[in-house]
Amino acid sequence: MPVTMKVSPRNSGTPQPKSSSQMILATVKDIQGRPRSPDSRALITRSPQRDGIGAMRDFIARRTAEQIKQGNLEHSAKLASCKPVVDSVMDTEIAAVARGELAKASAARRAEEEAKRKAAARDYYSRLRTVRSNTDTLMDTEAAAIARSQMAAMSRARRAAEAEEIRRENSAMKERIRNVVSLTDVDISDEVAGEAREKKAAESMARRQAQIEKIKVENEVIRQRLANAKAVTDDDVLDDVMEGGKAIGAARIAMSADSKARKAQAAQQLNSENKELTRRIANTTSKTDDGDGNQF
Repeated sequence: MPVTMKVSPRNSGTPQPKSSSQMILATVKDIQGRPRSPDSRALITRSPQRDGIGAMRDFIARRTAEQIKQGNLEHSAKLASCKPVVDSVMDTEIAAVARGELAKASAARRAEEEAKRKAAARDYYSRLRTVRSNTDTLMDTEAAAIARSQMAAMSRARRAAEAEEIRRENSAMKERIRNVVSLTDVDISDEVAGEAREKKAAESMARRQAQIEKIKVENEVIRQRLANAKAVTDDDVLDDVMEGGKAIGAARIAMSADSKARKAQAAQQLNSENKELTRRIANTTSKTDDGDGNQF
């Protein structure tokens, strides 16, 4: 926002603000007297009047922007030093009083509505406790119940008749089965084949019996032969004779005696050698001085 400068008329040293026309004329003269900077706009051919107006506009824009900036800085400084004067307490104002009255009226209305609701609920539940059920659960005297009873009786009678018919048919079927005669002749005893079969069976039985008796006799003969049989194998070699006329038994006895004598002689020789070795070991001394003074 533009800021208007106020200067006291008594201060003769302070310059008085100029009018807009005077400022414009001074700016134009100032611009026309300055040398122009070589920029892209200097290359464009313009009339002196247009150049002066453009420079004047630029100057006015710069001065306006500077004035607005200065005014904003001053305004910001004033705002920073100002203290808030907002009244946050509304107890004594008309709006606060009206708000309190409305709150009281709303609380009274809600209390009244709550009381009415509770009273209506109590009345509703008291009426529910006194009300009796009017639902008729017995259908004996109604058309549907009568029809249902008639249909049930008819169904029972039909099922009884069907069961009786099934029992009668089953009994007749059993009687027919008992009286049925087999058409297949499975007894051939009264035929030629039956007579031949019985004859063959009797002959086979007699032949088997004769064979059994024969086997018994043969077994008894074999058993007697085994009881009276003697061993043909000579398992005694002592009485056999070798080449040269010497008996095997006598040779075996002689070899046994020689073996015993040879074993006794070897044992006696081994005992003598062991005794000699023990004596030599006892008489042997160590070549290393073991501390007893006898080195050899």
